[in-house]
Amino acid sequence: MFADVDAKNSGAYPQWVSITIENVGTTDIKLKNLSVSWGKLYGDGEKDMELPPSEYEGKLIQPNTKLQLNACNRENSPSGTTGEFDLVDPSANDKLIRNLCWDCPWSSTRNEWIVRGSNSSFIVESIGGNQDSGALGNITVNVLKKPE
Repeated sequence: MFADVDAKNSGAYPQWVSITIENVGTTDIKLKNLSVSWGKLYGDGEKDMELPPSEYEGKLIQPNTKLQLNACNRENSPSGTTGEFDLVDPSANDKLIRNLCWDCPWSSTRNEWIVRGSNSSFIVESIGGNQDSGALGNITVNVLKKPE
C-alpha cells in the first residue's frame, strides 16, 4: 500500500514529496482541507496516476495506521508542488491539531516543510524532508494524543 518513493525514479517529475502520517496514539485523527496550489497529488508511487484532493478529504487515520499523501510537479512542467492540509481531532468536533504545508518550487534553492498551530492535547513529530533544492522527498509525521 505504501510506495517506496525515491529520487532516482523521478524522471519527468523532479519536484515531489511523499508524506506519511502515522497515528501512533489510541484515538482517531482526520485529514481535512487538503489543497494543492501547484502540482498534483498522485497514487502510490505512480506519478502519472493523478488523484483529486477529495480522495483524501475527511479520511480517518485510526490508531496504529498510516496514510500516505504524495504530490509532485506536473509532467515536464517548470513548476514545483505546493500544498497544505489540516489534521483534526474528530472526537473534539474537528478541532485543529496542526496545519501542515509543503513548498517544493522548481527553480529555488530552498524547499519548505512547515508544521503550524498548536493543540496541547497532541504531540506531533515530523521527520525527514530535504530543505535544499530538488525534491522535498520523504517525510513522516507521527501524531499522538496525550493521555488525559
